[in-house]
Amino acid sequence: MNRCIKYILFSLYVICSSFGVFAQTQYDYHLEAARATGIPPIKNQAHVTSLVNKKKLVLIFAGKGYNIARLTHSRPYLNPRSYKALKEIGAAFYTRSRKTVTVTSVTRTLYDQRRLSRVNSNAVTSKLSSHNYGCSFDISYIRFNRRKAPDARLEKILQDILTQMQRQRKIYFIKEYREKCFHVTVR
Repeated sequence: MNRCIKYILFSLYVICSSFGVFAQTQYDYHLEAARATGIPPIKNQAHVTSLVNKKKLVLIFAGKGYNIARLTHSRPYLNPRSYKALKEIGAAFYTRSRKTVTVTSVTRTLYDQRRLSRVNSNAVTSKLSSHNYGCSFDISYIRFNRRKAPDARLEKILQDILTQMQRQRKIYFIKEYREKCFHVTVR
């Protein structure tokens, strides 16, 4: 293939990816990983309680290197593997920066998903979200140490940690530009 064609193809890829054209394809991996957890889409709070009683979901708390924002459209539960990954991300971030990141969304019931779709167009109701399975969480890349203050250096540290964990096949992640967060799904 000659250089001109390679350049055109590369340019198309860059343009398409910057407009999110490939985001749905990336998100398919998140849904596939979510379905593989064995947890069905979580319907409501009673379903959450049932999964907690079966030890398929655990209540999460702030930890080393991360805190949890006030959750308005999700619930502070994850499956045990996802909670372990969140702790690993937080600890790695703290080790490299001596700062904390903020988790802005965790597990959503189908009811939560419908409510959220009214205010966030990323939360499509026609399809399930990996958040509905208790294996995904969002980490803000503009909130550090409980303050909303973009910091390119801290954002890069966080993205480097996520990239490393994705290469290790522990997680998938997508950078969401509208919501200013990294959407993380544990594999």
